[in-house]
Amino acid sequence: MKRWNETNKIIKNAIKLCVFISLANLPFITVTQLIGFDTFLDSFENPEYYICLQDKGNTLGVNTKNGEHIIIQKSSHPEFNVRKSDSILYCNNNGDISCNKVCQISNMGAIKRYYTTEENNIEDQPIYEGQIVGKIINVVDDNIWNSISIRIWDASIQNLNLRALLADN
Repeated sequence: MKRWNETNKIIKNAIKLCVFISLANLPFITVTQLIGFDTFLDSFENPEYYICLQDKGNTLGVNTKNGEHIIIQKSSHPEFNVRKSDSILYCNNNGDISCNKVCQISNMGAIKRYYTTEENNIEDQPIYEGQIVGKIINVVDDNIWNSISIRIWDASIQNLNLRALLADN
């Protein structure tokens, strides 16, 4: 009987540990689903190349509802690549930050020019690589669970990145 009670305690403690680990990792599992596994891992290796903005009042011109989170990969990322139909954040010729979808890319030697859609029309002036701030990876709905998950992810990539864990002190 004594052995049976010890076995039950061990099983209960193992279940409690599994539940705790699952709950602690649930926000990261949510973020992995939202931004993708490769981006999730890359954000811990290179946290300086990712930013999360909350669009309050649709100030960026992205098709978002009030309060949605926008995950952006900065243009300084070593593997940054803009393709047709990517949404990019850029500094327009007036000096304002804009966000539009790329509809055409043209190369003239080593210079790439990007043309964006604005109300189903191609802008007259091209956007050059130096004007691009980054590209939008995903727009995340503003609900309490997504907000908590995104905030935990954002805080953890800034404070718990792999370089900090592996660095020699």
